[in-house]
Amino acid sequence: MRTSYVALTVFALATAGYAGLRGKDYMGPAFAQEESGVRPFVPIQTKPLVRAEAGLGKPNLPRNEVGAVSDRRDVDESALRYFAAQGDIERLNKEIARLKALYPNWEPPQDPLDYSTSSDRRIENLWKLYSEGLHEEVDSEIDRIRESDPAFLPPAELLNSLKLAKDRQELVMASEDGRFQAVIDISARATQLLTCAEVDVMWRLAEAFAETGRQQRAAEAYVYILSNCDDPAERKATPIKAGAFLDIAQMETLLKLERRSRTGQGEFDDIRDDLARSIISRAANDKSIIVPDEYLTQLKTTALRKEEPSDAMLLGWYNYERAVYTQSRIWFRNALDQVKSPEAAQGLALSELELGNFSEAEELLYEFRNVDEKTGEAYLAAVTNLLGLNPPKAIKSEVLMRMAPVVLDAGNVIAIEQFGWYAHYLGQHDTAVEWFRTALSLDPAHEPAAYGLALAFNALGNNSEVATIQARWKNLSERIATLGQDNDTQTTNPPVKPRTTKTVPAQSSAGSSAPNNSCKSTKSSNNLSPEHALTRGWCLMELGRTMEAVSAFERALDSGSDATRREAAYGQSLAYLRLEMPDKAAAAATAAPQSPERAKELQSSILADRAIGAFKIGRYHETIIALDQRARFAPERQDLMIIRGYAYQKLGRRPDAIKIFRSLVSVGNKAAMRALADLTRQN
Repeated sequence: MRTSYVALTVFALATAGYAGLRGKDYMGPAFAQEESGVRPFVPIQTKPLVRAEAGLGKPNLPRNEVGAVSDRRDVDESALRYFAAQGDIERLNKEIARLKALYPNWEPPQDPLDYSTSSDRRIENLWKLYSEGLHEEVDSEIDRIRESDPAFLPPAELLNSLKLAKDRQELVMASEDGRFQAVIDISARATQLLTCAEVDVMWRLAEAFAETGRQQRAAEAYVYILSNCDDPAERKATPIKAGAFLDIAQMETLLKLERRSRTGQGEFDDIRDDLARSIISRAANDKSIIVPDEYLTQLKTTALRKEEPSDAMLLGWYNYERAVYTQSRIWFRNALDQVKSPEAAQGLALSELELGNFSEAEELLYEFRNVDEKTGEAYLAAVTNLLGLNPPKAIKSEVLMRMAPVVLDAGNVIAIEQFGWYAHYLGQHDTAVEWFRTALSLDPAHEPAAYGLALAFNALGNNSEVATIQARWKNLSERIATLGQDNDTQTTNPPVKPRTTKTVPAQSSAGSSAPNNSCKSTKSSNNLSPEHALTRGWCLMELGRTMEAVSAFERALDSGSDATRREAAYGQSLAYLRLEMPDKAAAAATAAPQSPERAKELQSSILADRAIGAFKIGRYHETIIALDQRARFAPERQDLMIIRGYAYQKLGRRPDAIKIFRSLVSVGNKAAMRALADLTRQN
């Protein structure tokens, strides 16, 4: 058995490449030490950066000079010997690399199992606990041993490794929580983590630099890895991770560090597609990024193979962001032909909207209108624009019949108003009256609907109704007050083009200036009529004065009108959601009956907020429960799937987490790519 251990050790030393390390894989304290008054970042080099600065990173072991040892006894090899005895090649390799980084003149023993002194089983047990990640148990066991043997001294290397393990855990937690300055601070304190044995730490430090606006330092971290570290998988992952943060010029510098085989094959050849995806994914969200043609050509070639619709989707959003809608339409159609997904339909429909093809957009989105909020908004935009064409386009009756219930259930005042104008243009004035009245019941202060109603009654010859409307609006709308004075009864209200996204319900998008001015003051809503309080509530929501909006909607709930109460309950529930108070939002939603569609919308939003809140405070079981409940009402959004994946990971359900992240990677989700890479590396 001893012979096999020796053979194993020889193999481990050979695979570690220890003779060529010479400490080159240690970034040193100067790398993380940022803005501390010590000195600026040291340029990347292959020599060991182990000079102790401000007391950072200086091992507590005797030496003649930094990085040199006076005697093998000065280096604690207990960890190396333990891992060799356990046959743990991976940990043995890393320990050799770590010691070489700290002590460039140190040479590993030919046989780590050849102890010059008798083995101490207590120390072996401590290393065993450490290797199993039981760090608190190591502390407890040391205390227990000292109770019976006060003179016991655990190996300095064990204590140092234990401290670094705790620092690593703290750094990883800070990174996952998005506390990026803390990541930098911990790295400056625990500089011994900045070695090629801890590439994950260096990745996280690079990300922290990028997220705190120190782009150049992030680039230097990635360059350091490729200049000094040798693990093939980690080297390939480095440019992909860097692509999420570095600009094109920095990426070009990084890629020049690619190593080539004797046959001339580059180590990054098989990840070119992933590099192109990473770079174009960022550019799809930031039109200021100019992507070199080679990356676009690379991804286009891959997308045309139609292996993954996510490639076509990336190209679609890249072109859409740059207003090249003819190209975005082509790529979204390509993606939709591969997989009939709401994301591809939404992208294609938005492209059609920008090209003025409203009928095509409506048809594309109808099937997916209830998938999520953004797709629903895009559908309503398509409907509104289709109805608002001037002159009007003939719309098939079956299309009108499918659009109308959606518009009514959504309570979208602008779209409802456009139905009124469409009927008015076609001479169906009785129908127009009903639509305009419906719009006003939802938003009594919506002047365009009041003007449309006056025109429709005027066309029907109902002068008494016209006079009633004029009396009500004489001080608010000149065109209503003067209607008929110039015998121009065919004057029409120009259609309003809605935004394809919104932050508050459509009621707040009214075209009248009256509601927009109704909440500029800080007066209380208690003295208003319920109807005016409702209008004020939506106005306050638009201005971001959410707590005041809650009070306004509370006053509106006193109305005797079911429609007003329904809208007030809906508005108050949305206001509480914006304030991250899901329990109050749930209570508000029950103040008045809602349509099935709205009830589902509110319930899914409330459960989403509960899941996010539970995740933030570490209640991962509650997170999963809330997400499962929400899944009964609506498909899971990508951001919630990311939370579900991390919750599974925290609960130890690693296969479930990998499954979630892989499904998101297939549609180009950047956060999922990072999470999956981390999980796979940790395996």
